[in-house]
Amino acid sequence: IGETETEAILKNTLAGNADKARLFAFGVGYDVNTQLLDRLAEDNHGAPDYVSPKENIEVKVSSFYQKVASPVLSDLKLDIPGLKTSDVYPKALPDLFRGSQLMVLGRFQGGGHKAIKLTGTVAGKPHEFVYETTFAETPDNNFLPRLWATRKVAFLLNEIRLRGRNQELVDEVV
Repeated sequence: IGETETEAILKNTLAGNADKARLFAFGVGYDVNTQLLDRLAEDNHGAPDYVSPKENIEVKVSSFYQKVASPVLSDLKLDIPGLKTSDVYPKALPDLFRGSQLMVLGRFQGGGHKAIKLTGTVAGKPHEFVYETTFAETPDNNFLPRLWATRKVAFLLNEIRLRGRNQELVDEVV
């Protein structure tokens, strides 16, 4: 009933969300518009989740509530001064909740000892966390290029799924 065009729903949602509330979308069953729900969540800094007919919806909703009831850090930004980075995934950093983790993968040029700065908001107040490490290619981290490539291909495939087939994206996946 009402508007059924995906792009129009997305446009109306963004226009109606002037306060920039996070939108968490749930799909129940197999016959859901995952493209719409994924885009709604992504465009509104939330996350989608899906419940199959064989899953217990109460358990899924309870698990979701426990997650979002304990925010740790929101509006994340990552900065590594003095290090040139590219192809960093995820492109937009999600909020962190108790019990969750964030893995950021990307390419870099140069290297050496650097300070990684993660900034965000905790209970409405800005916080900064600094972690010092050395960026270098070593035999101990030779698994990282494959992990990064997997993340990049997943990102590209998701872009194709959400925004439509584009020859440039297909060529990059190949």
